[in-house]
Amino acid sequence: MTLVRIDNVGALGVFRDIPAHQLPPEAWSDAGNIRFYKKNAIRILGHEQVFGTPSVQPGFIMNVPAPQSSFWLYASKTAVYGYDAGTHTDITRAAGAYTASEFRDWQGCILGGIPILNNGADIPQAWLTLSLGTKLTNLANWTSTLRAKIIRNFGPFLVALNLNDNGTLLQQTIQWSHPADPGSVPSSWDYTSPVVDAGRLHLTDVKGGSIQDALLLGSALVIYKQSSTHLLRFVGGTAIMAPDLLLNSGILAARCAAVIDSGRRHFVVTQDDVITHGGTRETENPLEEKDKDYLFADLDPTSYVNAFAFDNPAFREAWFAYPSSGQTFPDKALVWNYRTGQVTFRDFDANTVDIGEYTDSTGTQWDNLVGSWDDQTRAWSTQARRRLIMGKHSATKIYGLDSGYAFGTATPTAFLERTGLSIVGRDRQGQPKADYTSRRLVSRIWPRIRGNATVSVKVGVQNQDEDAVTWATAQTFSPSQKYLDFEVEGVLPAVRFESVDNVAWQLEGYSLDVTITSGGK
Repeated sequence: MTLVRIDNVGALGVFRDIPAHQLPPEAWSDAGNIRFYKKNAIRILGHEQVFGTPSVQPGFIMNVPAPQSSFWLYASKTAVYGYDAGTHTDITRAAGAYTASEFRDWQGCILGGIPILNNGADIPQAWLTLSLGTKLTNLANWTSTLRAKIIRNFGPFLVALNLNDNGTLLQQTIQWSHPADPGSVPSSWDYTSPVVDAGRLHLTDVKGGSIQDALLLGSALVIYKQSSTHLLRFVGGTAIMAPDLLLNSGILAARCAAVIDSGRRHFVVTQDDVITHGGTRETENPLEEKDKDYLFADLDPTSYVNAFAFDNPAFREAWFAYPSSGQTFPDKALVWNYRTGQVTFRDFDANTVDIGEYTDSTGTQWDNLVGSWDDQTRAWSTQARRRLIMGKHSATKIYGLDSGYAFGTATPTAFLERTGLSIVGRDRQGQPKADYTSRRLVSRIWPRIRGNATVSVKVGVQNQDEDAVTWATAQTFSPSQKYLDFEVEGVLPAVRFESVDNVAWQLEGYSLDVTITSGGK
């Protein structure tokens, strides 16, 4: 009998594009709602409702920092509300309801301290005074017959992209304003006037498709089309702005790129890949030979337009929230740690996320807390903490991400699974020794699990890597135990760890008692 020990189980993450029997023993062939952190596999944090009950469906959410507060704006298709310190206030324009076609049409930016909101159907909106007593207004000096799919701030300029000019679609056109003075909106958008610095240009690579989105990166504005990526730079002189083709790949849909790594890079989901870049033609493909093929096969072929990406800087993670096959809105998220490279997946059912400071007065009272001090997963203070806030329009709720262990009102299944384990020991250098043909008996598993969760453990086998796993009956592992006895025999062992409760746990490793029973099938 040999004790096969596997450590560093959080070092590599999930690989769904490579046959399991070809993976290193520390890798996982499947996992869900697990975070790989500091070489351990940890039950991922959940999300809890914040800000009370929104007044309208929060299809879009945006943080607005202010000197004495931190406002949160959220929008339905027809209205915009602001939240601050327990109060929800309607700040919809006085002229009446908005006409956004989809929740995803909303975007926002902040120009010199002034929030600008846009949905592509209405005149862009400005929040001129950061007070819930002030309503949004039409952006001054904007051409009344002009609409833009995207509005972004770029230094003192506002840049409008993918235009509809009085009914004429200009999907490859960029127009920028005259530079605005601090604390004010642009005084002109007249690109024909020689006395202002407003301008208009067209991205001429027609095969690149229409402009989908734009994000800042250093001193450039990165413009994403369907099949190409451009840089827009301020050059001054008579040209003012100059574009430059960066990549012959674009973006899957609007919102499918995010600024990550403290502003150093963009994380981009393209039409057929996932890449990162730092504003140069050099790109990295972090999902190649890991989970790229699985992701694009799992992504709904119609509703992918509702997918979006965002940064989770506290954990150095880029998230891609997407609707899986048959779903309309995101129900899953791919999570990639951009410092260590691990990939995992999480159940996810929000449709908008932003980051900022917040104060929430709707938490649990001290006297109503349940359990011991060590059981508490909420922060002791929620004032002035920078964190991710997400909106779920279908539930009319706003949540704080990475808080507690429940997923809103749901209890998720968290699991780790490894099939095709070919390891039978290690050589003198500590490298794993593989055996793909001998039959072996697994009689005991020694899980190294921390936490008070109820973790179900299963051991199984395959006779060939293409075979389905034959699992033994699951057993529950408690903190007081050291091992569980099983009796399964086959060529390639498999293990699975699973919990269905809202309690923390982490797997640091496991060992298997293995006996070779024959030299071949």
